[in-house]
Amino acid sequence: MWIRSLIISILVIVGSFLSTSAKSYEIPDVRVEITIKKDGTVHVTEHLTYVFDGSFSWAEYQIPRQGFSAIRNIQIKENEKPYINENTESTGTFSVAHNDEVIKITWYYSAEDEKRTFTVSYVLEGALTVGPQWSQFFWNYLSDERDKSTNHLNISIQLPESVSADSLFGWTRGPKGQFNLQESAGTFTINASNINDDEFAKVRAVFPTRVLNRSQISTTDEEFSLDQAQKEEQDYQEKRNQKIERQEYLSNLWTTLNYIIILLSVGIFYLLYQKYGKRHSTSRFSSTETIMIPGQIRPAAIGWLLQGRTITSNLLMATVLNLARDGYFNIQEEPPKDGFLADDKPTFSIERTTKQLNEKLQKWEKQIINFVEQRLKDDHQKLHEIFKGTNSEVSSWFTKWKNNLKEFAFDQGWIDKQSYTGCYWNIALQSLLVIASIPALMYAGLVGLIALLISMFALIFSFLIIRRTPEGEEVYHQWSKYKEGLKNAKEHSISSDKLDKHFIYGLALGLGEQELENVIATNTDVVPVIAWMTFSSNTSSVASVASSFSTLGATGATSFPGTSGGTGASASAAGGGASASAG
Repeated sequence: MWIRSLIISILVIVGSFLSTSAKSYEIPDVRVEITIKKDGTVHVTEHLTYVFDGSFSWAEYQIPRQGFSAIRNIQIKENEKPYINENTESTGTFSVAHNDEVIKITWYYSAEDEKRTFTVSYVLEGALTVGPQWSQFFWNYLSDERDKSTNHLNISIQLPESVSADSLFGWTRGPKGQFNLQESAGTFTINASNINDDEFAKVRAVFPTRVLNRSQISTTDEEFSLDQAQKEEQDYQEKRNQKIERQEYLSNLWTTLNYIIILLSVGIFYLLYQKYGKRHSTSRFSSTETIMIPGQIRPAAIGWLLQGRTITSNLLMATVLNLARDGYFNIQEEPPKDGFLADDKPTFSIERTTKQLNEKLQKWEKQIINFVEQRLKDDHQKLHEIFKGTNSEVSSWFTKWKNNLKEFAFDQGWIDKQSYTGCYWNIALQSLLVIASIPALMYAGLVGLIALLISMFALIFSFLIIRRTPEGEEVYHQWSKYKEGLKNAKEHSISSDKLDKHFIYGLALGLGEQELENVIATNTDVVPVIAWMTFSSNTSSVASVASSFSTLGATGATSFPGTSGGTGASASAAGGGASASAG
């Protein structure tokens, strides 16, 4: 029942996530109407057209507190129907909150898979720069921090009275070539299209101060003049053009450098691999799989070689079983536990025999024997408890054990230590090329990305340069063919007195649970007798013995140390760089 409830809960969570992630919206059209009054106030009316894909219930609009001294008369409408300003989350209402940086307007509605247009309006005070002869309204209509692109932007700026076009001056700042600004009879009209989400849209409108009522306003900047505005815009455009020219120069430069980086990255790896990492030939050796054990190499050591010089918990388990086979331990299969939460898998206990340590044992093998003895004294008889990875003492011991095993494996002469020189050189040089590719990515786009990826892959592949010695290649080849033979154990006949040894090697070589079970079950005529292991009374057939061994091998993969298990979106939509979101 609990499993069913868990599955249902997971499905509900996944379904909710997919539903949320599928929700999206755009604000493709933004229309802004600016009316400048004689008293110097600026009336802003902004029409935001949303296209909803999914279900939405709220929208948020933030106005940065910059470029004006006060804001009032905030309203939200839809189709001329006003929303009510009250601090609830009911449909058809809105609320206003603010701090030192932004003013936040939130309104509530119900929309699903449709197109809706909301109107946000407010009055700004102190938003004009008023000079003796000339005044300006300089405003950011699209923030460059929004998450959505804008397909169409339309702005109209209406002065208090009609003024001839030759007395009106306007400039736009934003993506070059995408604005159209016109002045006529007291009105500025600006149209823009296809403005990316990381681009702003600013408009500077300069007009005669005489259109304002001097009795209601005061000069805010005695130095402001038309010449000043023209000079500032000229300087801005010159700097912008210089920036564009520099970007084009850097783009061309880095495009060329990118190809050099790519050639260097590939060439360096190729040359270092040819000198230090080229594999020794194995053509003289047989390519036929076998179930004949190629030698007397200890299981953990050969497992280290065939598993890419890594040490995992299966090598520890293989060593424990190999020591048991050599007479240092006895392993007892215990029947599965009873209980609601218990599974049907048996557990295993271990005990130390009276056999004295042989001088031929390696340091890392003696470590295991001594550690098991200590854990048994601490009343840990269960095999999976003795090597439980959550115990810090066990983890520390396992680290030391791995280091000793690694030292022993390296001393066998299987790995060409000189090849590490090529590996380290490649890491150093490729790292420099990766660093060089970062500005290339910024300035050269796709070509820079290709250079970055190639140099990163060449860096990652550095360890492929590490190679085996001729002797190591021979050992690797022979034991690989033996591993293939164990994988296909059903096609071979293995004598019952060697089954446990093959099983231990198979475990060390990384065979899967079913493959290990097949090794034990190859001989179906006689139930194997394993001197170092006592089976429970339920284990009386070849299949049951194979299953028990398979479970024993899996114990090393689950319990030993080193094992791990292991809306709304914003868009610019208002003067001053306001942002809107929905959810």
